[in-house]
Amino acid sequence: MFRTLRRVVWPPVDPALVDAGREGELAVARTRIAIVGLLALNPAAALVRQPDDAAALLTLVIELFFLALSITVLQLARRHPPVAGLGFAAAALDVSVVSFYHVTVFAGAFAPLAFSSRVAFALYLLAILATSLRNDGRVATFAGLLAAAQWTALIRFFDDTAVDTMAAFEELVIIAAATMLARVIASRARGLRLSSIRDNLTGLLNRAHFEERLATELIRSTRTHRPLALAIIDVDQFKRVNDTFGHLAGDEVLREVAARLTKTVRRSDLCCRFGGDEFALAFIDTSVVDAAARLEDIRRTVSATPMPLRIQGVVTITCSAGVAVSPLDGEDATALLGIADARLLAAKSAGRDRLMVAG
Repeated sequence: MFRTLRRVVWPPVDPALVDAGREGELAVARTRIAIVGLLALNPAAALVRQPDDAAALLTLVIELFFLALSITVLQLARRHPPVAGLGFAAAALDVSVVSFYHVTVFAGAFAPLAFSSRVAFALYLLAILATSLRNDGRVATFAGLLAAAQWTALIRFFDDTAVDTMAAFEELVIIAAATMLARVIASRARGLRLSSIRDNLTGLLNRAHFEERLATELIRSTRTHRPLALAIIDVDQFKRVNDTFGHLAGDEVLREVAARLTKTVRRSDLCCRFGGDEFALAFIDTSVVDAAARLEDIRRTVSATPMPLRIQGVVTITCSAGVAVSPLDGEDATALLGIADARLLAAKSAGRDRLMVAG
């Protein structure tokens, strides 16, 4: 029960959604720079009117510091692979910028007005709802809790008899509602995104998304001068399974092969159902020697244990694989896929149940 509750409150992130979250992070980062820049106009205008206003000067300096942080976050969001924890740090920055804006108002002569300002308070809701663009409900939860904590601290620190306690409590309820809404939006976006990039039968990446991710990884591989190994794996004589046990049994076999592949690859690697009974793997930062060793382990894992079928049958399968490595075999995704496929055909022609890395 605890695990179920934990998955609901703090759901795990699917590696396939990392790029989608990165796109959302970039959008939020650009918007953040614009908003922080606009907020800096207020103390700048105050300094124009009163150049000796020390409070306005301090506020402007801090706003410029937040602007520098926002630009830094944008640069980090452009990195690939994404910086771990950036979404949480960026959400904390958003909420803290809003809280600081409230502090600058509360510390002045308009504290009662600050607590009743719906425009200023709406910035909290904007910061929370922006987290839904990251496809990660955890960030929405974090932002909501942080906003509630900071807002409560502001109310207690800048206590004033003109402040309506009930109104402050209602605003905490609004923060909670915005957090739940952001989580729902993130969850729905996550489901739609997964359905568009996952194979319905095996749950692996589909071919279109795999090729898109592969092209991105090859660009990174070229830039960092790190190798990338690409393999296409085929289930040997899969047609016999369908002919002997039926297509439903064939689907069971494909799902089991996918499960065994998933257990043997790293989270940073790419694994997809390439088509029919073929699977494709991309090993990030992996040389041809290391890729061959890992694929031998995968080949043995797939064929080591017989697969029991629901129809009371048991089937033992083998698989063959062809490998291409960037940059040795090229740096273009289409060319690498062609080479890997040609080597797969060579492996099958040589007797199946083997790996072909050259020729």
